[in-house]
Amino acid sequence: MSDRSRAVTPTHDSPAAEGYEPDVPITVSPILDWPPRPAATLRHISSMMLPQGLIWVGLAAAVWNFFTPSMQRMATLSPRWILEIYVRNVVLFTLVAGTLHTVLYVRRAQQQRYKYERKWLSTANREFLWNNQTRDNVFWCLVSGCGVWTAYESLTLWAYANGWIPQVEWRSAWLYLSMLTVLTSLWSVTHFYCIHRVLHMRWVYDHVHYLHHRNVNPGPWSGLSMHPVEHMMYLSMFLLWWVVPAHPFILILTLSSNSVATAVTHSGFERYEIGKRRGPSMKGADYFHHLHHRYFECNYGNRPVPLDKLLGTFHDGTPEAHARMRRRMKARRGRTGPRT
Repeated sequence: MSDRSRAVTPTHDSPAAEGYEPDVPITVSPILDWPPRPAATLRHISSMMLPQGLIWVGLAAAVWNFFTPSMQRMATLSPRWILEIYVRNVVLFTLVAGTLHTVLYVRRAQQQRYKYERKWLSTANREFLWNNQTRDNVFWCLVSGCGVWTAYESLTLWAYANGWIPQVEWRSAWLYLSMLTVLTSLWSVTHFYCIHRVLHMRWVYDHVHYLHHRNVNPGPWSGLSMHPVEHMMYLSMFLLWWVVPAHPFILILTLSSNSVATAVTHSGFERYEIGKRRGPSMKGADYFHHLHHRYFECNYGNRPVPLDKLLGTFHDGTPEAHARMRRRMKARRGRTGPRT
């Protein structure tokens, strides 16, 4: 039996969770509703992107202004400044994923509160390097993930520095670039859905995407734990800025947010407690995507651009949605024959 055959078997026979379940049905943006509902769309996207969206924008601004080599240096391709960017990206990702992992999984500060799965991360599974899920995930994140992220960023910054791709400045196009800052997220999730459907094609899954889906019970280091080919596909949304006039800040925002944010969305905890138990908390992982890791054949995209709802692969966490997913999978197996 192939890895794919094992992987597509749902972890649970029913949509009931073993751990924390948020309120269902989960909702998605009405951005694709017809007739259009612009006010509702703006409210929904704002509620989903704040405050995390502002955090990623602020982080990208700090990286561009204080932790990126000068354009003069980057006009000449050099291993030295590329290594500086790689080290910066490793540190940035480690600060976020490492902090979440330490608080939630090492210290277990919240215990099981808001945790989707009651199981903790695997420490004795031969599917993972060194039989350890966390060590395996750290390796793929920092070596391959940050490596591809750095290669894409460095190549594009080099092109910007030499004027080979279109660039606009904030002084002359602040309104346009502000709009791009907001639209970056919508472009990224649309790109993600398209790439993700390709990754679930049988051959691509068997040879590439299976590595990410070993994390049925994901943690903060699982989000960017992928096969190198998947890293190249997943982060390829940056290519839009080779043809659409933008600014290096937009490039850094695109790549950093889609890399670092995976530590949050895959953390396994719906909310992060702040201070004492039953005190204030902030939004954590995304249950929409967690359902994809649990059941594999649903929720390929993200909530801000609900292509799953449009194309019939949306699972809203209810028993009815689970039944629809099972009927869809059964019908597909009937057309293609059993997997071996």
